[in-house]
Amino acid sequence: MKNVESRNKIAVISGGTSGVGKKTALDLAKKNINTIILGSNKEKGSRVKNEIIKESGNVNVEFYPVDLCSLDEIKKFRSDLETKYDHIDILVSAAGVMLSDLKLTKEGYDQNFVINYLAHFWMINEMLPLLKNAKQGRILLVGAIPFVINRSKVELPKLERGTKYSGFKIVGESTVSKVLLTIALSEKLKGTRITANIFHPGYVTDSNYGADSSWFVKLLGSIAGTLFSKKNPTIGLELALEPSLSTTSGQLFNEKKEIIPLSSNYNKALADELWRFSLNLYR
Repeated sequence: MKNVESRNKIAVISGGTSGVGKKTALDLAKKNINTIILGSNKEKGSRVKNEIIKESGNVNVEFYPVDLCSLDEIKKFRSDLETKYDHIDILVSAAGVMLSDLKLTKEGYDQNFVINYLAHFWMINEMLPLLKNAKQGRILLVGAIPFVINRSKVELPKLERGTKYSGFKIVGESTVSKVLLTIALSEKLKGTRITANIFHPGYVTDSNYGADSSWFVKLLGSIAGTLFSKKNPTIGLELALEPSLSTTSGQLFNEKKEIIPLSSNYNKALADELWRFSLNLYR
């Protein structure tokens, strides 16, 4: 039976078993939110679920194993979720990875590209019907340090890879795409009760920055976080629940909950192009 009249708000957090996803899930659970975390590792997911329940005192925490490289698994998750709930209030799209070598999904796509961008597009679109049933739905994407975002080259992602592969570069391109996706969503969701924003999560101390094995990337992330970011802020929680932000959409927030103006290179025309490009990969 569906939980039609849930007493608490319902949040779904992709990438909820580590880093900013886990931090945000714990913060939401502490506020008595029904918290649903997604991850690919069943053992880790079960352990993190129990940790969150123990630390928050909230028993309404669930874990779903979902391989974000697979649109079929994302669709199955949406189908399973609809058997229990008629809506969700919050979607935090926090999954990320930084693979040093090129690895392909079964469809032949670069895993760095899929997990860091395309899966976010898939998950958001699969969750939109449930978000539209909420009193006020919020989509939150995890970005990067604002000055890095505003100094990045803004262009559409490429499916073809050259002979020299750089996971770091693909992650950067995917972050740009998430900013453009936020702009596209804010336009397409006008007239609904759903908002979409992107935020820098600050320095989350238990994060490995999605790196598979690169000690250099982890060290670089730690140094950058220490120098330029607030330590373990509750920004995801605040953006998810702050009443004054119920109509704020299409914005980039820093970890202090300040809106940072985007470079003019992030424009609606390019956001629309990205939307069309992404739809062609959503079947």
